[in-house]
Parts: sequence; C-alpha cells; structure tokens
Amino acid sequence: MKERKKWIDVARGLSIILVVMGHAGNELINPYLGWFRMPLFFLVSGLLFKEVPALGYWRWAVKRVRFFLVPYCAYGICIAILVALKMRDLSSIPKDLLLLAYGGTVLGGWYGVFWFITCLLVVHLLMGYLSRFSLKKAAIAVALCYAAAHAVSMSPMAGWDIPWNADVALMAIVFFFLGYIGKTWLPELLDKGSAFIPALMVWFLAAGLNMGGLWTFRIDMKYKIYNQPLLDLIVPIACVLVVLQLCYWASRYKASNALAFLGTVTIAIMYLHVPVNIVLEYGLGLQYGTFVFTAAGVIIPLGIAWLLSQSKLLSMLFLGPNGFGRKKEKPSGQRQALAEG
Repeated sequence: MKERKKWIDVARGLSIILVVMGHAGNELINPYLGWFRMPLFFLVSGLLFKEVPALGYWRWAVKRVRFFLVPYCAYGICIAILVALKMRDLSSIPKDLLLLAYGGTVLGGWYGVFWFITCLLVVHLLMGYLSRFSLKKAAIAVALCYAAAHAVSMSPMAGWDIPWNADVALMAIVFFFLGYIGKTWLPELLDKGSAFIPALMVWFLAAGLNMGGLWTFRIDMKYKIYNQPLLDLIVPIACVLVVLQLCYWASRYKASNALAFLGTVTIAIMYLHVPVNIVLEYGLGLQYGTFVFTAAGVIIPLGIAWLLSQSKLLSMLFLGPNGFGRKKEKPSGQRQALAEG
C-alpha cells in the first residue's frame, strides 16, 4: 500500500462513530457493536503499520511512546482538573493521575476510553519488534498471543487489573497483524467484492442465533471477555470485512468525504466524547438517547479540536503531529509516524 487510501480514512471515521455510539449505553445494539468495533479499529491501524528495522527499533519505540503518551497525559491532566472542579475536591487530581499512570481496567467514567490508547501503544511496540522476523515466525508469535489471550480470559486472570491493559494487547495484536499483512491483498479483495456475501451471511447467522437465544456470543476487549476461541476470530473478521467493503464502495462517492475527514481527526473524539456527554447529561441535566449522544460526542470534540489546532503548542499536545485533518504528504519516514496515529 503505497499511500493511504481514502477508504481507510472512511473506515476510521466510521470506527470512531461506532466507538462513540457504543458508549451511549444502548443495551439493544451494544452487544453487536462489541463484536467488531474494537477489532475494526485495531485492524485498520494494522493496515497503516510499516516494518521497523531491527537496528532502529529503540529510537522508533521512543517516538511511538511519545506520540501516544503526550496526548494521553494532556487530556488526562485536563480532565482530572475538570473532575476536581466539579467535585470541589482538588485532592482528587493526584489520585486520578496515579490511576491514569496505571491505566487499563482501573479507569472508568470520565477516563473510560483511555485503556485503548495504552493498549494500542503496547500493540505497536510488540508489532514493531515482530516485524523484523519473517512473516511465518511473526504469525506463529501472534497465534501464541491469541492462545495466551484466551488462557487469560478463561481463567481468574481475567479479573486482574493489568497496567495499561497490556494483557488485552495479546488479543488486539491478532487483528492488528491481520491488518498488517492484509495491506498486500485486502485492497484487491475489496475491489472484487468477493468476500462480502459470505461475510454478511456469517454475520447474519451469528446475529440470528444470538437474537433467537440459541447461543450467547459477546466480545468486550477492555474487560477481556472473549472466551470462544474459534468464534472470537471468525465472527469479528466477518463483521469487519462487511464494514470495510461498505467503506470501500462508499469511498468512491463524494458523500463519503465527511467520514474520510473524520478518520483523520479521531484523537480528540476518542478522548473527549465521554467527558462531553457526562457534562451534558449530569452537569447540565440534559436527557437524550443514542443518536444525540453520538452526535454530541462527535461534533463537540471536533469543534474543540479545531480550536486547539489554532495554537501550535496546543495542537502538538492534544492533536499530535497530525494536527487537525490530513496534511500534505510528508517524506516516507514522517508519513509512517503520522499515518499510524
């Protein structure tokens, strides 16, 4: 994949909308969103990942850590201050910052999505190391990660609060790796559209069985709920293929430009959609459903991101090197760092 294609940005834009929608608390659709929204995000991130030379790994790793953790800290500190002001208790700030440093499942409420950032960072660091090996060796390592992830989820270890949700990275790297290797064949598959009907049939069959009460299938990556080793791969991949195919077809039309743009500014939406809705619902006393929750969780953070982009310092702290929206193509080394974010 020589350049970042529009359909990938469309998929990222749709992904962030689904992430926001999933936090609206809709008990009817949430279980089904859980089947694929996080796998989709990890797989699309893998599509943008490039091999890391062994000799340059540590230098690259430091840049990756800085790329992910600067916004993590910036948003975390601001939200901690906002929470303290709301509670009228400044002593909550150091407590919240300690929890943010630990990360993972100890975080909830205002910080509910922060687990994803550190988990994705761990996945990047793992994949960056594995990319030096042959595809066969890397695939074996990823398969072992998948087995280990299920060993954790199907044991008392599933209840452990591991820092940064690093144990979830054992599961997440599987979808990330599929995206990484998929960039060589996935565009051709989507161009032909040959996987759409079979994948859609798998999705409909799984949903039908679930709705009919004939089985219960659930995935929640944050809380390590994936305990059906075969189906935990088949069902999410089928769902992801359907979504990617729709994004691929949609990308041919100008109407998808808004989604494509959204796919380039996901960071502020990811961090802010929960705090924004908490302020609206509990701070201002507004009551609304899934649609308004999703719209508010996308549009308001988007506006905040634009305001932040007007300052170079704030843009660097809160939006990362990407800034606000897609910029002109950079030299290849810079482009990789930007695209993967």
